[in-house]
Amino acid sequence: MATTPLEKLQVAYRALDLFPLVSAESIDRYRVEYGREVLVRLEKEVEASDERGKFVFAGHRGCGKSTLLKTFAVNMKKQNNFVVFFSVADLIEMSDVSHINILYSIGIILLSHATRSRLTVPDDIKRELLDWIQGDSQIVLAKEAETTTTGEVELDLGVLQEFLPSVNLKLQREQKFREDLQKNFEKRISDLVNTLDRLAATIKAGTKKNVLVVIDDLDKLDLSVVEGIYRQNIKALFAPNFRIVYTIPVSALQEPQIVGAINQEGSGKPKFFPVAKFFTRDDAQERNAVPIERSIKVFEEILSKRFESGLLAPGIARKMVLASGGVLRELVRIGRECCTECMVQLEIDPDRENACIDDEILNIALDNLRNDFSRQVLGGYSALLVQVYKTLEPVEDEAFTKLLHGLLVLEYQNGDMWYDLHPLVAELLRRRKLIN
Repeated sequence: MATTPLEKLQVAYRALDLFPLVSAESIDRYRVEYGREVLVRLEKEVEASDERGKFVFAGHRGCGKSTLLKTFAVNMKKQNNFVVFFSVADLIEMSDVSHINILYSIGIILLSHATRSRLTVPDDIKRELLDWIQGDSQIVLAKEAETTTTGEVELDLGVLQEFLPSVNLKLQREQKFREDLQKNFEKRISDLVNTLDRLAATIKAGTKKNVLVVIDDLDKLDLSVVEGIYRQNIKALFAPNFRIVYTIPVSALQEPQIVGAINQEGSGKPKFFPVAKFFTRDDAQERNAVPIERSIKVFEEILSKRFESGLLAPGIARKMVLASGGVLRELVRIGRECCTECMVQLEIDPDRENACIDDEILNIALDNLRNDFSRQVLGGYSALLVQVYKTLEPVEDEAFTKLLHGLLVLEYQNGDMWYDLHPLVAELLRRRKLIN
């Protein structure tokens, strides 16, 4: 148990590092009731959909989508679903994500879960997913697998369980592997989709449960990659005959062609996880406005679960919350920066009387984080940011999506949509006398 101020800060730093919450242990220990309406809405729409329903879940990076989707997956598993939840970032190099390796990842993950459930998967399904692999990738296969007279590989359960993790690793780390995958399936994507459908049907027959795949972290892709996936290849992503929940950056919803492609495929409008509102639109620019207490309390509870009593000076938690703009990951960033700065000060001055995060520590931490935004604002976005601040409306400029993607601008909802600057960005513009 932590006893010294330094040890307590280290514990808090590590607790903040557990974001998003995806393990059952971290969810039980740190999750607070946040986004319940969005969670229930998603659950009910998926339950009411047919077995091949597709859903697109959007929100700002770091708004809490991953934790909510993991909770959603756990809840849906209790409702007689065979649920597979995975992060695309854990399987594929994020700069090289395509519709083909997303679909292939679904196949590998489903096959892995099926083998762990000791289901009998037809050999031709395994061959379709694995036989194309050439060269060094077949070393593990060759070690224990048997070959038929036609040279095709037949894998038993033990070999599959050994081999599939190496496929996942290659998919993430080896560009040559991804290039071979692309060449193998780009002209026969329908064959890959058919294999996924047969694999899902095998799982359903063996478990008597509907298959539901939840794919996280697609919202973290660069916008150019998102367009290639969701606008140009949406039909392929939506082709499998089982339920899939995809994620997408909120900035992509500013692109009419992307939204149009999603709507055209009959999935309905993307489901949106809004940023927490601390102020109404009318109060957004009032420096002395009274914040929405219910929203503030939720974020303060998030901090209280990670900081031991006495680590935060009175009133500091509220200031940290307001500086986050309602984005959970920004609250985490502020908390970690405060921990780091406080640990630095303790190292420099071990006899420091006030060994807690106070106004001095918080101001230094916010200055550090504000400098990160400063580099982006200096890139030529000042005029656009001032316009957003004055109008609370989107700007008809292609750079606006970059501002959303980079969290310089945040989207809020309460009846209608409106936009505001990240609090640290607003303060940066005030210091430059660009806004009042």
